[in-house]
Amino acid sequence: MSDTTTIEDLDFPKAVLTRVIKSSLPENISIQKEARHGVSKAATVFVSYLAATANDCARESGHKTIMTNDVLKALEAVGLADFIDRLKTDLDAFVARSKEKKKTTATADEEEEVEEEEESAMDVDESSDVAKRPRTE
Repeated sequence: MSDTTTIEDLDFPKAVLTRVIKSSLPENISIQKEARHGVSKAATVFVSYLAATANDCARESGHKTIMTNDVLKALEAVGLADFIDRLKTDLDAFVARSKEKKKTTATADEEEEVEEEEESAMDVDESSDVAKRPRTE
């Protein structure tokens, strides 16, 4: 965080926060605007604290970039080791989805290239036919 930015300046997007809150509560429960604001500030403080702790873990490991393992160590350091297994499961699922998405995108890109090559070949064939036709004027 820069020297000019404070926790009060940071907020999660309201729509995202509202979806997270609603997905965590039973259907017949609502949340007041002030309570949602309180959850937002608490989430901001938590993420800032976890990121700072993960940064400390990264530095202790001798690197400048925070990696997944640093976040897991930070969760343990702040007393939230119970969340580590669930987070690992979610991360594995995320990685699998990302790989599948890249694979699907790569396949689609390859198919598009083949179609473009076929179209180019057709254009060449058509232009050669035009050159062979006698001129009628």
